[in-house]
Amino acid sequence: MQISDFLQKYLSPKAVPYVAFETGISAHLDAYLQQIWPEGRIVVVSEMEYREYAEQKLLPALTAHGYEPVYCLCVQSAGVTRRSQIEEALGDGALERVVGLISLGGSALFASVREEASLLNVAAAALLSQFPDTHALDSCGESHPCADAVFCDLDQIMHACHGDCREAIQCLEVDNYALRADIAVLKALNARIPEGVMEALKEAQPPRQASSSTSECFVELCDAYIWRAAVSRLYGEPSSFDTVLGYARTGQEFPAYPAAYHARLMAQVFDSVLEVEGLELSPEDCAAHQPPKEILRRTLQQILLQDGQSFDYLAVADENYEDRNTLRVVLNALVLNWDAFCSHLRAVADMMHVLAGSADLDEDGETELDATLKSLWLHAARFAPKHSFLKILNALGLVEPALYI
Repeated sequence: MQISDFLQKYLSPKAVPYVAFETGISAHLDAYLQQIWPEGRIVVVSEMEYREYAEQKLLPALTAHGYEPVYCLCVQSAGVTRRSQIEEALGDGALERVVGLISLGGSALFASVREEASLLNVAAAALLSQFPDTHALDSCGESHPCADAVFCDLDQIMHACHGDCREAIQCLEVDNYALRADIAVLKALNARIPEGVMEALKEAQPPRQASSSTSECFVELCDAYIWRAAVSRLYGEPSSFDTVLGYARTGQEFPAYPAAYHARLMAQVFDSVLEVEGLELSPEDCAAHQPPKEILRRTLQQILLQDGQSFDYLAVADENYEDRNTLRVVLNALVLNWDAFCSHLRAVADMMHVLAGSADLDEDGETELDATLKSLWLHAARFAPKHSFLKILNALGLVEPALYI
């Protein structure tokens, strides 16, 4: 199924994104834009890597097609956000007759462009220099349930990966199977799984090829990442793995770990969980350890200070907070369906062992988890969505012992 047909079916009839993954795509990006947008003003928002292309090729080409391009070069500097630079470029009447905003660069720039497009309720598109992230199909306003187009610049993506997409494949695999663990919790709680999620998750499987350096492999992987973005859009909230990666990105204390390291940690946690019998768990005792919101807030502030994080995370914690009575009901529901939950989790645990196979081994042949990686997962668990596996297993007191005993 085409991604546009899928989104029209499950998201909105107005969702008709044009998706393309090509080498040499920048040479005819102007022609693509001519297909999707009528004449008017196009706001071109570019990062430094596309500056020469934007100024010397794209802007003149758009002018030749009858468009009125407005140019914004986003330069990273302390205290100046991308949004503020975009809004500055849209001053002096530039908003009149705007038909769309296009981002040239990475996912973070595209996120800022989508936010601005949503505020103005105009179309947005992107030429991405990296694989699409889980937010690539987020809303761009009331009339635009997602971006009008997502173009992946395979030349830039292949260059950034040094022609080898094995790590990107493994990261997507770990992400997909971690989400299946979240879904296993929802099933055990008899909670609703959004329509279309499982169908899209099947499409989001990365390629299995002997060579990971061919352009065909990169095309298939870009397609899988776009489907993963569709999963995220329908699912409606971050997964456990999204939460951990996001916490690592925004913190000052965490290095970038290979996907295999995260898989190794999850395999260890899941193995430990699978050894527990439902009768050994006491939802009442676990819920009783949930502190009142104000006391918990002070603990979370200390954790955020320790990790160099913004206090904006406190709003996330408040949104996902459950009092003792509510938590007791949730944990009881999971324990009542513990065997069914474990049967789903066992398949995920097996895949995590497979995916962890490339993790570095110490002299004794054992994979030793880095202390900072353990800390990352334990701290991120405090800010995970209510019914994610990370939040629930941590509330049951099963995550920390699995990592330290």
